[in-house]
Amino acid sequence: MPERPIPSERRRWWALFALWFAVGAAWALATPPVTGPDEVEQARRAAAVVRGELIGARQPGVPPLVVDVDVPDTYGEASVDHWRCFLGPLVDGSPQVAMPLPPSTCPEISSSRARVTVQTVQYRGQPFFYAWVGLGTFWPGVTGMYLMRLLSIVPVAALLASAARSLREGGRDRLAALGLVVAVTPMVLYLAASTNPSGLETAAAIAAWAAGVVLADPAVPTSRRSLARFGLALVVLAAARGLGPLFAAAVLGGVAVVAGWRRTAELGRRRDVWAWGGVLAVAVALSGAWLAHLQAHYALPDRPGTGWTTAFGYLPWYLRQAVGVFGTNDSALHPLVAGVWVVVAAAVLAVGLVRIAGRARLVALAALVGGLAIQVTAEGLSVPPIGFFWQGRYALPLLVGAVLVAAAAPRRAVPSTATASAPDEIEPVRHDAGATTPADLRHLATPAVALAAGALGAVHVVAFLTVLRRYTSRGPGSLGLADALFDPRWHPPVPPVLLLVAFVAATAGALVAVLGGVPRRPVGSGAVDATPAEPVSTTA
Repeated sequence: MPERPIPSERRRWWALFALWFAVGAAWALATPPVTGPDEVEQARRAAAVVRGELIGARQPGVPPLVVDVDVPDTYGEASVDHWRCFLGPLVDGSPQVAMPLPPSTCPEISSSRARVTVQTVQYRGQPFFYAWVGLGTFWPGVTGMYLMRLLSIVPVAALLASAARSLREGGRDRLAALGLVVAVTPMVLYLAASTNPSGLETAAAIAAWAAGVVLADPAVPTSRRSLARFGLALVVLAAARGLGPLFAAAVLGGVAVVAGWRRTAELGRRRDVWAWGGVLAVAVALSGAWLAHLQAHYALPDRPGTGWTTAFGYLPWYLRQAVGVFGTNDSALHPLVAGVWVVVAAAVLAVGLVRIAGRARLVALAALVGGLAIQVTAEGLSVPPIGFFWQGRYALPLLVGAVLVAAAAPRRAVPSTATASAPDEIEPVRHDAGATTPADLRHLATPAVALAAGALGAVHVVAFLTVLRRYTSRGPGSLGLADALFDPRWHPPVPPVLLLVAFVAATAGALVAVLGGVPRRPVGSGAVDATPAEPVSTTA
């Protein structure tokens, strides 16, 4: 019998998808076109790829930092001038050096369909993301630019909704739900709304880690849909950006370690696992072939690292970037506000590490150390050699894994009075009559979880207002809040005050849906979830 999702769970998924999409759409409309990180270059690449120009033409004698592409005039020189009109000084603490640029005349975006030749530096990443969002470029002018952003949000919202569904079907508790909220930093949603594959890459990593740690739990029935969510997220992750195959391998290996040999072998006997493994192998092979071709024919000049000491000193900046540094590093959350997010993430990580099994604890710590180490090695030693300076958001696929594994991995078994089990063994937890277990403390921790989620929601709102005030000023600096909402110098397609109301409502709704979607009693706590899961697949 084919599996069918329970109607209530299907409705819950669509509700979460709509809420995450609404949050992203508010971000997309609150920022002027092509003002996201390298968004002019990203948009030009998308417009070229969807028209069959996967890389572009390299000029003889010019280092392969840029290529020429033919795109609609919407993405011509006026788009660069439009971006410069909103460009501000670098945020204090940024390790990059601002490039001197000519003043902007603030031109209108062209609506002409005429093709022009322009340059872009964004030609090295895999073309799949650009082929999707590039569909928006068939609408001329600003409309097409906003449509590209909305297309970028669609898969991100779907992946985040699937991550929440994985945790719910796996019977994870409120700490796991809070871990998911921690993983979705303001930067993830902002990037998703800025025609940038980094948002998709991080969302795919979140969905893969969430589905994977649930699959690793032998107490949770495995369905074809749960495996499909895991497999699809890994495929998207491997195909999203240059480091995607490396991150996909890290997720797959980490989940296998959490599961252990017995559980991994059990999953490995399923035909659908082999099918998804084949799809993932194709995605990795295509990404690998693409990157190898670029290295062979478009190799960048060697970029020497800045050294261990310098790169290590950038770590606070990189963590701030992972939470909220916007635009071309010219707008950011205050360090103390970003620090609230880091503190909540550290608390979730610490509590999770205490209660999960030993193998999962090692994976969570490895993901954390790896996510911090790659920031230092990439900038300090140019390992991996990405050819450009490092940005803190690039390590999010590993950092979110540390939080999600700690918060959602199977818990340590608590031995009963009759039968003792190894403390690091992953089994359904048995309760002694008088024992206190993490599951018994779950309801006592609910106010703390609600307070932490409220603090994270407030950070989302502050981030949104920070960017809104910055861009409604049109140039460097920020308007007062009242002027930004009611008397802006740059007018978004929707009045700013309505955008703020919509953003707050959608963000609150998404947080409530994620935290409120927790089963009454988690699987693995010695109780059976009152909400039925999907039918169990008996496929060999």
